[in-house]
Amino acid sequence: MGAINAEVQFFRDIITEELACKSGLLLTDHEAGTLLRRDSGGDADVFEGDDDGFLRIRAEDLEDLIVRLRAQVGELPDAKHGLHDRIGWLKELLQQGIDPAPIYEAFGFVVRSGKYKNIDETAAAEMVEISGMSALLVYQFLLHTATQMDRSMSWMHAEAVNIDWAVPLRNVFESENVPDDPDDYLDQRYIDYFVKNSEDLAKMQWRNFERLTAEFFHRKGYEVVLGPGTNDGGVDVRVWPANSNKTGPPLLLVQCKRHSKKNDVAIETVKSFWSDVAWENAKHGLIATTSRIAPGGIATSRARRWPLGFAENKQVAHWVKTMWRHAPKLN
Repeated sequence: MGAINAEVQFFRDIITEELACKSGLLLTDHEAGTLLRRDSGGDADVFEGDDDGFLRIRAEDLEDLIVRLRAQVGELPDAKHGLHDRIGWLKELLQQGIDPAPIYEAFGFVVRSGKYKNIDETAAAEMVEISGMSALLVYQFLLHTATQMDRSMSWMHAEAVNIDWAVPLRNVFESENVPDDPDDYLDQRYIDYFVKNSEDLAKMQWRNFERLTAEFFHRKGYEVVLGPGTNDGGVDVRVWPANSNKTGPPLLLVQCKRHSKKNDVAIETVKSFWSDVAWENAKHGLIATTSRIAPGGIATSRARRWPLGFAENKQVAHWVKTMWRHAPKLN
């Protein structure tokens, strides 16, 4: 691919708009530059300095920046370039003594035939017949081809770009995020972001942290009620066993404390919350925090044998990872 000469802002707009199209997250130039620098200290020159200068960037390098950002917001599982992934697969075939040429020829024939708007199972079956290769190899080829297309810039293959569905990243830090789907407590796009940027959990808006906690227990199969957020008596989330119709005392009461890492949850908070658990006759209580529990609070709870649990910063970050769109699926 050739190089592109343009104003700095042109490249910034291309990168953030392509990210919005692919991931559904709309970043400011500052946010994009911060994430690129956070990516193992990666190159973020395009977001440095003034925005009225000119740059010369190779098209493949521009794609790499976009893929890196997509991985950094959790939308992609890694930052591998699609072409590199495909080349790696081809090398594996050649090392096994398999010539992939018949699959490429069959793919070209099927595309040129004009019979298919999409390469579906019928088209794949025709590729198997034409190439004489196994269905497994054909499907691997199609998977790697789709990956390459997905990880390339939309405007390079005439794909319509739509960013209307994108949500600003800043929203999760500034105001309560209520998903369009009534069965969800927090937008998946924000969850994916925190998988790769757990250091920002303490910066999220406090109500969204409550929603994140409710989402975690909801996905575990429990019946969940998210409190009103204010005047809730210190209980943010109530949890019942599956299929209980939320009858009887809750299985678990949860209090959420979105604190900075330097701000521990005080022992007084632990004592006060225990009274709520006892009052509602709940079986267990849990304090979830983006910081940590003051050692005295944990020691007091254990000494008095209160049925309280504590999810501190690292545990909350683990919760988020289990909800990642690319998290391993366990049967």
